[in-house]
Amino acid sequence: MLNRFSIFLFILLFFVGNVMPIISKDNTLEKNSTSLTIDYLNRSSGNDYILGPGDNLKLIVSRFYPELTSFFTIDGEGNANIPKLSRVYLDKLTVKEATQLLNEAYKKFVKYPNVEIQIIRYRPVNIFVSGEVENPGNQILTGSLSIQEFITNNSKDSDSSINDNNNLDSFNTQDNYQTNYFPKVFDALRSVGGITQFTDLSNIQIIRKQSISNGGGSKIATVNFENMLLNGDNTGNIRIYDGDIIKVGKSNVTNTEILQKSILSKITSKFANVFVSGRVERPGNIKVSRAGSLSDAIDMAGGTKVLKGPITFIRFENNGSIDKRKFAFNPRKERGSFKNPFLKDGDIIIVGNSFISSTNQVIKEFTSPFIGIFSTYGLIKAISD
Repeated sequence: MLNRFSIFLFILLFFVGNVMPIISKDNTLEKNSTSLTIDYLNRSSGNDYILGPGDNLKLIVSRFYPELTSFFTIDGEGNANIPKLSRVYLDKLTVKEATQLLNEAYKKFVKYPNVEIQIIRYRPVNIFVSGEVENPGNQILTGSLSIQEFITNNSKDSDSSINDNNNLDSFNTQDNYQTNYFPKVFDALRSVGGITQFTDLSNIQIIRKQSISNGGGSKIATVNFENMLLNGDNTGNIRIYDGDIIKVGKSNVTNTEILQKSILSKITSKFANVFVSGRVERPGNIKVSRAGSLSDAIDMAGGTKVLKGPITFIRFENNGSIDKRKFAFNPRKERGSFKNPFLKDGDIIIVGNSFISSTNQVIKEFTSPFIGIFSTYGLIKAISD
């Protein structure tokens, strides 16, 4: 009897010791969870879309008057032709601002207007990217992509730039409502050829136009895109809007890990095109790894000839200046150092002549008119005599 009681007591204590902490843990989670209310549905992203030339819109004046529903494009001057109101100016208005103003305007024609504006096709996104990127400058990205378009573009490994026109005849198809992907910081960096070894992705400034309701002008935000490449944190990969100015920071030290991850994520291309000339076996255009250095380019050009002089390295910087270096070639120099720099598109490497090779060239040029009359030895002997 005592043994049975002991077994029962053991089972009871085991159950209490193992199950009760789980119940307690569940209760703790329940206490810490935040309950949602319908107020969440009224939250705003803080970036109400600003309309502009090229936006394709659908206007519903009232569900009770379907004959007033129309499709239109904001023209180059910022105007649009819509039923009853004819020509109206919508440029620089947010969707919310335009809805409010059109509601007031339609009260002259409709007793209870309830205007709805749907963006059928977003206009191209014109941005300017500056700072430590491969090819800074103005870029035009697609305003929005359906999932199918996004997959197709990425499978072709094409850049995000576009120069096409939208077709209004396709407005009535259901596919036009499936605009699921919008350009982000990732696409902006990719459109300018990616980053360099000195890019500071933790310091990207985005200057964005504000709506009229918010006083106009511009606002500045700083985002950290580095965490996305290192940790998969997508917080810094925010949406890019038409008119954004993106300034990418520069670091004083190289960061090959970030560069390699940017290559793997297809932000930066795998290869750089450089030109190697002079005393190498196969001079010409050379394609090297984006993480490659000067010594790699010379190796791919067949290596230097036995008689060689100093290296002249020329780079055209993004700010218009020229980086020109002259030094003795040493393939053992640290990668990324002054005498063995990492390479960028357009770099020029010239392997110079040595004193002996230069002397031989002078003799060859000097003696060539006399071939058949004197041998080089005979000419030298004649001069020495």
